[in-house]
Amino acid sequence: MPVGNSDRGVGLWSGQIMFGLDNATQYIDWWHEALPGSGEGFDHEGTLTSFIMTPTLTIGLSNYWNMTVGQMIGIRSMTWDSNNSTVHHRDEGTNSDFSNAEGGWMGDSKIMLRYLIFNDGHGPGKRWFLGGGLVIPSKNTLTSDPFFLNVKEKPDHRHFSLSEGVYKGVLEMQFFKKKMTNPVFMGGTFMASLPLNENKYGFKSAQLYDLSLTMFSKKIPMLNASPGGSMIARHTTTSFWNGLEAPNSRATVVTVGGGLLWNVAIGGVSLNIQKPFFVDGGFSGIEGEVNQHINAWQFSISYRKTLNYIVPWLNPLKDL
Repeated sequence: MPVGNSDRGVGLWSGQIMFGLDNATQYIDWWHEALPGSGEGFDHEGTLTSFIMTPTLTIGLSNYWNMTVGQMIGIRSMTWDSNNSTVHHRDEGTNSDFSNAEGGWMGDSKIMLRYLIFNDGHGPGKRWFLGGGLVIPSKNTLTSDPFFLNVKEKPDHRHFSLSEGVYKGVLEMQFFKKKMTNPVFMGGTFMASLPLNENKYGFKSAQLYDLSLTMFSKKIPMLNASPGGSMIARHTTTSFWNGLEAPNSRATVVTVGGGLLWNVAIGGVSLNIQKPFFVDGGFSGIEGEVNQHINAWQFSISYRKTLNYIVPWLNPLKDL
């Protein structure tokens, strides 16, 4: 099971249904010196914590077409590690409204349609899928430019949200191979997320390109689990507020991790720990207006189960 993506790496036959659940927790400890011209005279330091849960439902429309629907649910919260007050940061979370943000628990929805070029089901063999989809934004987003690129006065504001508030097109290619010898499961996914519009608040999100590689070995009897590793290379281009470049939006991040996979009676369960490395962009220490550093870790638990039920009216469509 690819890290954090329970709907990937497996294709369903006509009428099959699979439930997936991805739970991700991310901790980002960050620091930067006083902002130029702010007059504050003190460093900024805090922790941004994200708890994100994404249930998915995949259905085999035929032996060649699968559809997956997913919904992000969660919260991002900031802990401000200072006794000084600032207009930029404070203890807060995305579950609440703010002067430039609409709060809530619901993130983006996503619909994916995949064509199964090769599909050997759950057994040994190849899985080669091409997919396309749509990200539907939630209202839990920023409602004005948090960098105040067009104005000098900076009132209290928030810098983060659950959704970017932008419709996006998604293109995807998966290739995985399962075999009886080590590594028993290996492969990867290339994904591109492309903004389709500027939202009504003047924000246009970055293009995102993601290459994810996963590998698992045979089960270790003592653990009753298969150990595995992953590497994710992700690049985001520049985003814009009202046609102006958003600071620190362009970035390249490489994330490496390891984990365990259990195939048990209730389904497949994976546990992973990951460490992001900021190769390029504002947090990398190469670019940015101020001195800054960041330390980040990610933990994920994923689950998937193919249900013991076949949708009978989809069987005539199996060869489409």
